Amino acid sequence: MRNVRQSVPQVQLVTFRVGGEEFGLDVFAVHEILRHTEVTAVPKAPPFVEGVLDVRGALVPVVDLRKRFEVADTSLGDETRIVLVEFQGERLGLIVDSVTEVLRVPETAILPAPKYVKGLAAEFIRGIVRLEGRLIVLVDMDRILSSDERIALLEADMASGGGADEGVQAQVPAGAVADAGSEGGGDGGDGEGGAAAGAPKAKGRTAKG
Repeated sequence: MRNVRQSVPQVQLVTFRVGGEEFGLDVFAVHEILRHTEVTAVPKAPPFVEGVLDVRGALVPVVDLRKRFEVADTSLGDETRIVLVEFQGERLGLIVDSVTEVLRVPETAILPAPKYVKGLAAEFIRGIVRLEGRLIVLVDMDRILSSDERIALLEADMASGGGADEGVQAQVPAGAVADAGSEGGGDGGDGEGGAAAGAPKAKGRTAKG
């Protein structure tokens, strides 16, 4: 009788760094990766909300994850990125120190978040990926903002003249993010391929530099 090998389900993650730690988001929650560009400040926004970013005519709120995670160093550099993600049916921008790669991991490598974990972003952890000596913290997007913070963000967005980002077109499928670094004609912050400007390729094809 022929032995049938069952394949292990894989999960594809976009990994990034904040404050020296490595984090991950499900690739299907990520729309675009943009080079950092100036955002417009809005009144009455929470301290960790940098403002709004005009993305093809739609105003997208931008959260600085360094401030959200209470990281001391929030300086900007050449590797700083804005990750546009799906949040409560809207677009949300996340400022991170760098985007490292698109990574495929087996579901068996994802462990529940330990209850005793404290410190950096502990309350935002969905799970931990242990893979080849690396520990990647999976971010729970539903916990990035509390109910009160969501209301404050909505009020700030309305005060800035924003609203639902219906004007944003061309959602980025997983393949588009995985093929980051390929040439494109989008307006990703600085005109370098809006789908994932400056983002590396999938594991095994990680961009250098």
